[in-house]
Amino acid sequence: MLSQALLSGASGQLRNAATVGGNLLQRTRCVYFQDVTKPCNKRQPGSGCPAREGSHRDLGILGTSEACIATHPSDMAVALAAVDATVHLTGPGGERTVRLEQLYRLPGDDPSRDTTLEHAELITAVQLPPPSALYRSSRYRKVRDRASFAFAVGSIAAAMVIDDGLVREVRIAFGAVAPTTVARTHRRGRAAGTARRRRRLRGRDRRRARAGRAAARQRLQGRPHQADGRRGAHRARRGTTAGAGR
Repeated sequence: MLSQALLSGASGQLRNAATVGGNLLQRTRCVYFQDVTKPCNKRQPGSGCPAREGSHRDLGILGTSEACIATHPSDMAVALAAVDATVHLTGPGGERTVRLEQLYRLPGDDPSRDTTLEHAELITAVQLPPPSALYRSSRYRKVRDRASFAFAVGSIAAAMVIDDGLVREVRIAFGAVAPTTVARTHRRGRAAGTARRRRRLRGRDRRRARAGRAAARQRLQGRPHQADGRRGAHRARRGTTAGAGR
């Protein structure tokens, strides 16, 4: 998942010159932020957000404010949020760690600040959790206008644990929908009736499979399939009675 996200970002030339910290700390921005001839609350607080009424096809739908609807463009940040990565920071106040999701802030009334970094703080490391079954089955997908060097219109990083046909745990992070990454985790508890439910589901699947095979055999033999034996017997009795009446 993380390697897929990295290969989805920017272009080969930019990736060769990029750093992890630089990628995570790139500005939350839109085309109006980049166009200095247009007003932008991120560049000049109080000047307005033309993106709200203008071109906003690929901008935020979650966590935005009246002041800003820009999204964070990093692909890697989405995958790191999905694996619940930890960011190590160093500054004048010492060292501290934050979860990747806590590195970013919502725009609120002050969209000029994108992160929760204090003055003169630096990212010194990004720590991934130990390998687990959750992250061995993971994917990153990105929808964009071009195959390379294009920000996402929408992206998702997802990891899950599937045990005996049942989803035990899912962790999903969304990109290009908010000023920050949006990650969610769902865990299914091992309830007392889980094994019984699995047996019930298997039995239902077996019955459906048998019914399907029976229908296929009858079609091959040129006979109509009777999904319900009682219903077929009722039709037979009706036909016999009608024949006797004639």
